[in-house]
Amino acid sequence: NRRRAGSSLAELAVAAAMMAALTTASFVLVRTANDAWQRHRDDATQRHDALAALQHIVRRVRQGAQVIGISAPADLSGRLVVQKADGTIETWDHDAGAGRIHYGAIAPTDLLAEGVDQAWFVGLSADGVTPTTDPAKIHAVRCAVRYPLNRPTGPASESVSCVAWLRAW
Repeated sequence: NRRRAGSSLAELAVAAAMMAALTTASFVLVRTANDAWQRHRDDATQRHDALAALQHIVRRVRQGAQVIGISAPADLSGRLVVQKADGTIETWDHDAGAGRIHYGAIAPTDLLAEGVDQAWFVGLSADGVTPTTDPAKIHAVRCAVRYPLNRPTGPASESVSCVAWLRAW
């Protein structure tokens, strides 16, 4: 009765099956973690782009002397036109079909942000609460943007807003 040193074919097959199961399980874990990381990165990018657009609009509105055009408060694809003290005109317009905000002097031709579902502007009177669309009565502008987020359970969205007082007031 001589025993051979080494493993039998059955032992090697069992070891290979165990390694395959462990490898598959680890790939599933890595893939899940990678998907979560990518989702977080995409959310952060969407959030950053929307906040950057809102910050740009608010800074420029604060430098404005007067609002010369604003969309209705219920218009979720809004337009805002501000005149600065030196007479230059700055315009923002949301393109709902493309999900973009455009900006420009006189005409909004430059891309400011992508991935924005809604952008709306509400003119506020001197009390900072009462909405108005009369440019002569606008002393502040509430700017808001809504952007989409992809979730495993389905699409979601977030909104951010800010009130900017005109410097000239």
